[in-house]
Amino acid sequence: MGIVIGETAEIGDDCTIYHQVTLGGTGKDKFKRHPTIGNNVMIGAGAKLLGPIRIGNNVKIGAGAVVLKSTEDDVTVVGVPGDRVIKRK
Repeated sequence: MGIVIGETAEIGDDCTIYHQVTLGGTGKDKFKRHPTIGNNVMIGAGAKLLGPIRIGNNVKIGAGAVVLKSTEDDVTVVGVPGDRVIKRK
């Protein structure tokens, strides 16, 4: 409930998106302006992913994180802004 998914967002297979998540844009560009989510991604409650970023495969985004930069595969990201990688596979 309460999930916002922008019109140019792309979501991979086997993703889990909890409540109050936003996959939003940061501007009024005409082309790609929302996140691209890889496969097997878990996005915690209240997380905000903003802009034309790419979230890798097998990534976990912590609850309440604000992610503004792309991530690599197999990591766990937390924080505001969500640039703290706390676990790598």
